[in-house]
Amino acid sequence: MNLAFLTPLAFQLLYALPLLIVPYLLRKQETEVVVPALFLYQGLPTDSRRRLWGWPRLSPSILLQLLLLLVLIAAAAQPFLHRQGGKVALVLDTSASMQARAPESSGSLFDLAKQQMLQALETIPRADSVSLFTNTPLPAAVAATSGDRAQLRTLLPSLTVTDAPDPSDEVLSAFFSQLLGEQGFQQVFFFTDRPLAAPASTNALTVVTLGGPQANLAISSFRLDRSPFLPNEIGATVTVGGADTSGPWTLSIEDAETGNRLASRSFTKAEASGLSFARLPIATAYRARLEVTDGLALDNEAYAVLPPLREVSVLLVSPSPEVARSLNAIPNLRLERIAPQEYTAAHAARFAFVLFHLTAPDAFPPTNAAFFLPPEGNRLFPLGNSTQRVRVTEWIAAHPLTSYLAFPLFSPTYAQSLRPTGWGQAVIKSTVGPLVVAGEVEGKRYAATGFDVLPYLGKRNLPVSIFTLNLLGWLADHAGQPPSALTGSSFTLGGDAASVRFADEPVLPTTGGRVILLRQGLYSATEYGVERRIAANLSNAQESHLASPLQLTPLADPTPVAPETTGQPVWPWLLAGALVLLTLDRWLAVRSPVVGRGKGLDQ
Repeated sequence: MNLAFLTPLAFQLLYALPLLIVPYLLRKQETEVVVPALFLYQGLPTDSRRRLWGWPRLSPSILLQLLLLLVLIAAAAQPFLHRQGGKVALVLDTSASMQARAPESSGSLFDLAKQQMLQALETIPRADSVSLFTNTPLPAAVAATSGDRAQLRTLLPSLTVTDAPDPSDEVLSAFFSQLLGEQGFQQVFFFTDRPLAAPASTNALTVVTLGGPQANLAISSFRLDRSPFLPNEIGATVTVGGADTSGPWTLSIEDAETGNRLASRSFTKAEASGLSFARLPIATAYRARLEVTDGLALDNEAYAVLPPLREVSVLLVSPSPEVARSLNAIPNLRLERIAPQEYTAAHAARFAFVLFHLTAPDAFPPTNAAFFLPPEGNRLFPLGNSTQRVRVTEWIAAHPLTSYLAFPLFSPTYAQSLRPTGWGQAVIKSTVGPLVVAGEVEGKRYAATGFDVLPYLGKRNLPVSIFTLNLLGWLADHAGQPPSALTGSSFTLGGDAASVRFADEPVLPTTGGRVILLRQGLYSATEYGVERRIAANLSNAQESHLASPLQLTPLADPTPVAPETTGQPVWPWLLAGALVLLTLDRWLAVRSPVVGRGKGLDQ
């Protein structure tokens, strides 16, 4: 029992002593006595022939009322019974890497972790209370502090692993510090696949590491490329990372809705940084799949949604009206032409990009731009030699401007070379020098050609037309899956009736209009009555690096727990006892007549 209540109890008794001493001081003489309360003297005999130190004749009612007073004083002190056990936290790692294969087992590390937790639960003393937590997408409680082990054993098998990565080591450190500090846990067990990089700074934290390093490949990025000006030409770029030396491997692109294989290729580790697929069939959503058996199967897949098409506003600065009419044959291009003398930077800023034909301003425009055969003496592009017999000698095969180009057929009738610039890269070179220069300046894309690509002739000059469409698509920079669609991230819904589904499952619960993407795959979001698809991928290099070290900041020892936070309160039972005593006292008062009263009291 918490003995701290004895001090206020002693002061309470001092106030009660006069009520107990006065009866003993009543003498033989008739004396008028004034007391603050009369119930304690009810039933005192009137016999005054008593000595000073004699024993008074007290009725049972007085003793009962005295006991009632003591019980009320004790209840006011709010005593507690100490609990011998402490608080224990079991934290289960539910991140994506826990789906890795368990060593010498057909199951996963997550299955092994739940078995280890059940075994640890048996070793925790019965007097301790246990709480259950998970760590993804952020650490949270699953079961509050409880001594009911049967309930925890029933709850544990129902926990599922997510496709979300671990929270940062800083977040985990803060979470463990809060458990051992503010929440008063005396011991924390963390079941994970990550080993501690350094020994724990306190014995109160025990990290149970499962599994170990395994060879694992992962798709780190999957990007669809679809130019609005070439809508039927679907391209894909896949980057593969991870540690495995047994290649070569096979990567396939599939229709995510039907599972049909659309393309595949074999590659080695040297090619893994950028695998390109061209002219894919049109599908609503695509899936990239690594056909390999490694430590973690989840990151061998990635999803992407076909980008929607929309019109692109383009400004053409050219002295020739006929050139503008030829560009109208390009789909999804909304064109406005002005003469060179009408150009202003403020006007150009309203467009996705600007095309300068046979002209160039004194400074780069405030948006993406292309310069077709800039004139002699312009301030942006110094020119070199010219020729009427153009022969391409070198090009960058991986650049978007050279996609689908057959360079033996690529032969403009006139060209003038461009001298090297500090910001641009020579994408296509010829016998007289660079013909195409492209690059970025302060986040804006710019390109210049030493030959004229206009008027646009379509199939009548297919190589130059393909290059023109590649250039327009590069300037528009239309791509597929947004980089924010990652597992573990939240998605904000628009509209009151908005909803999100994963595959064919029921509508996902929302919190404050936000949905957390806990699984990798395709989601359907309905906002303002319009449905759209969202692809979510793991795409986390640290999570794919199995058994990556866990680096925690130093943790302090647990804070001593106050009895009031862990003990069993006694005062409710004391109040209940006081009510029983009061009822008994009233019953005795009704049953038994008053024995007698002192003369002083009669007055």
